[in-house]
Amino acid sequence: MISQSLVASADTASAKIAVVDARVAIFSSAAAQSALKTFEESGRIRALTGDNTENEKPHIFYESDLAKLVEGAFFSIQQEKDNKLEKICDSIIDKIIANQEKDGYLNYYFTRHEPENKFTNLRDRHELYCAGHLLESAIEHHKATGNSKFFNAMEKYVDHIISKFGREEGKMRGYPGHQEIELALVKAYEYTNKQKFLDLANYFIDERGTHTSHEDHYYVKELAKLQEKAKKIDLSSLPSAIRDFAQFHPEIDPTVGLSKTFRDMHYWQSHQRPVDQVTAEGHSVRALYMFTAMADLARINNDDAMLKTCRTLWRNIVDKRMYVHSGVGSSHIGERFTFDYDLPNDMAYAETCATIALIYFANRMAKMELNSEYADIIENSLYNLLLASTSLDGKAFFYDNYLECDPGYLHSQQRRHGTRDKFHLCSCCPPNITRFIASMDMYIYNSFEDSLVVDQYISSDADFMNKTQGIKINQISDFPYKGYSKIEVIDSQNKETTIYFRIPSWDKKMLININDSKIDYEIVNGYARINKNWQKGDVINLSFDFSPRYVRSNPNVRYNVRRACVFRGPVLYCLEEKDNGKYLNKLILNSNNNIDEKDEKINSENIISLTTKGFKFKDTDDLYLQDKPDMIETSLKFIPYYCWSNRGENEMLVWVNEN
Repeated sequence: MISQSLVASADTASAKIAVVDARVAIFSSAAAQSALKTFEESGRIRALTGDNTENEKPHIFYESDLAKLVEGAFFSIQQEKDNKLEKICDSIIDKIIANQEKDGYLNYYFTRHEPENKFTNLRDRHELYCAGHLLESAIEHHKATGNSKFFNAMEKYVDHIISKFGREEGKMRGYPGHQEIELALVKAYEYTNKQKFLDLANYFIDERGTHTSHEDHYYVKELAKLQEKAKKIDLSSLPSAIRDFAQFHPEIDPTVGLSKTFRDMHYWQSHQRPVDQVTAEGHSVRALYMFTAMADLARINNDDAMLKTCRTLWRNIVDKRMYVHSGVGSSHIGERFTFDYDLPNDMAYAETCATIALIYFANRMAKMELNSEYADIIENSLYNLLLASTSLDGKAFFYDNYLECDPGYLHSQQRRHGTRDKFHLCSCCPPNITRFIASMDMYIYNSFEDSLVVDQYISSDADFMNKTQGIKINQISDFPYKGYSKIEVIDSQNKETTIYFRIPSWDKKMLININDSKIDYEIVNGYARINKNWQKGDVINLSFDFSPRYVRSNPNVRYNVRRACVFRGPVLYCLEEKDNGKYLNKLILNSNNNIDEKDEKINSENIISLTTKGFKFKDTDDLYLQDKPDMIETSLKFIPYYCWSNRGENEMLVWVNEN
């Protein structure tokens, strides 16, 4: 059990965000409030006590949804005390742990609805996934409050899981269908220094994909048992909520068409041992959670082979399987990776949770090697896909993030279309966004070989006085609107310290001025390296080139041939029907023309719009033409991608035809 004294010695976040860009602040608080309200209204909280109605369907994901929201709340409370929020979350925690059984098992759904099916379907039923999110939440609760009740309950559950899984005789040689617990176990190990957490994380990664034949695969053997059991189940006898859910699972009804989609072991990242994998496969969130855990274990275990695999997987993703807004997972069928350069714009899935997982992976890689690409991806993810995933008022959410939207087409495909959802049965993304934003301090600064690394230009306070860097700084940034950031040394141990300032990949003209004097700098792996005896009162001014620019994709991405998109600084832009009329695919960029900038508002959001001259195809009644269609000159207006779909449902286009 965790002792109260552990809090004082635990390694805490090194940066405290004091003043974050207003857009991000709204994004965090409104999303948290909206998610909490929705979870109450949807019966998620009542389900924990068995008080939900027949229409409030119990779901195997509910605990993970609540855990992420609570985790985000306690990240926030670590930054700033909030007694009201703490009281609400403590009430939820009490309801969660009240379901714990004497042997330590803790999952309200199975305890209340399917007690006979505990750990019988690791592939689909998400017990270990929920356990992981609960454990991560318990750690942050303990950090914020010093109260050990939640962590103690989760440690007891982990002990139960250890008693069930492993290579020892009498244990199951299984592993999660939806990876996540591996991340939580590593976090618990680094928080408590208890080896059992690390050993279980290592087991879940190392055991995966060790089968010698298809028939020997754990999920295949598991499925055979379930199908045999299913012959004895009368589905009509089950409560409607459980019956409806069961229909999605081929182990219950093997005739379900989608079952064929999920028979491929690549989908579960279990086709081979993780250390041997060379391409990102299967469900994108699960894959990236696993890759993140692999990076964690490579670092902790000093495992060069695992680190090499992580580098290989990273290159496959960012070079061949990642959208321009850092979305990953190109198919909505299975929410999965497909194949190299398959990046459709209008049918993209690019789940919000997958990009958050990509950020985790980037963050863990950055802990092992100095490479600005990791921070570049985090920045691109934050200002584009993640901000776009939430409405400007913070009350509605995208789960999938298109780069092209024709509402009529998407309606016909029975896809979610150009409006954000206020609620979704599997509400994984909103609380995930909340906990990510609340933990932003972990992504702004880093350390490398006793040096301070400035990765993100976000207004913040950072105190490293008790660390080897011996410095305390304040950063004021106007990203993503203008290219300026000011960093002031608030306190210093008056010793020589190296600071690395990230040079964004999109900026070829970054300037650094220290105490009103322009300085030259050494470039190391995409960073400006400056070594000096920093003094209290030193001021570093950084200026960046925010000139609009065109970006093209590799010609192997067939959807984007002869197309370009527009960026300004770190921000991706798009066309919207509201500004440009219908049939956006008729518009043509002329990259030789100037781009004009204008300050304006969308709803209450201050933005900078971009306008340039281009062309559009003239309207015609003919379906097919013998000659090239006529073009006329027109004006094209671009808005930040994160602002789209805030003025009603309409068309949107990122990749525009280029003359």
